[in-house]
Amino acid sequence: MDHDHHHAAPEMPAGAETAKDPVCGMTVAVRPDGHHAEFQGETFHFCSDKCQTKFAADPWFYASGRAATRKTSGPENVQYTCPMHPEIIRDAPGACPICGMALEPMLPSDEPSEELTDFTRRMWISAAAAVPLVILTMGELVALPVRDWIGHQTASYLEFVLATPIILWAALPFFRRGLDSLLNRSPNMWTLISIGVAAAYLYSLVATFLPGVFPEAYRMGHGVGTYYEAAVVIVALVFVGQVLELRARERTGDA
Repeated sequence: MDHDHHHAAPEMPAGAETAKDPVCGMTVAVRPDGHHAEFQGETFHFCSDKCQTKFAADPWFYASGRAATRKTSGPENVQYTCPMHPEIIRDAPGACPICGMALEPMLPSDEPSEELTDFTRRMWISAAAAVPLVILTMGELVALPVRDWIGHQTASYLEFVLATPIILWAALPFFRRGLDSLLNRSPNMWTLISIGVAAAYLYSLVATFLPGVFPEAYRMGHGVGTYYEAAVVIVALVFVGQVLELRARERTGDA
């Protein structure tokens, strides 16, 4: 959530002239060196550079006082913006079309982050699938040669069963952001993540069900190697990073 601009408001000296920030609604001290902007002959004062930037992106909206109205009218009227690209404003949660970051509410809200809840669930499910996948692939390193016990082909089928829900369901937000980045001609980290995960999964899919299409040089021991565990571990680790980022933004907003 986007409340971190509250940190920028300095303590007001006694008797200081004050004004209301038209973006976040905070009461701020009027100072010559403070954040302010002119619009239609009126001076507006802000608690931080972030609020001033948002005002500059849509001065008519904030100068009209509609921001304050939306703050109290309910979550259905909240607008969302990108913390890195404040010029991006949407009427619903989503991802920034430029960098792929999650959009956050422009106004303070006590509502829990739906994306944090969703990503946390996807993170734990991805991690739960990653553990047995790693054991199936590298168990011999810790004296658990499961692949030797059950056979390479059986292990590949198990890996397919474990990895497929993660790739087709858990990682779906990543693929959507990656596709958006291509459609918007703005490649970003989601482009790389999507390509890497998809390539590892599709290669493994062919290696599992059509191993004969690979030349002999690709065969290792009992068959063609797979990379299901790599795809799922990448997904799980990206979710960890996203959850930590979203929690940090929520803590910043609560402070």
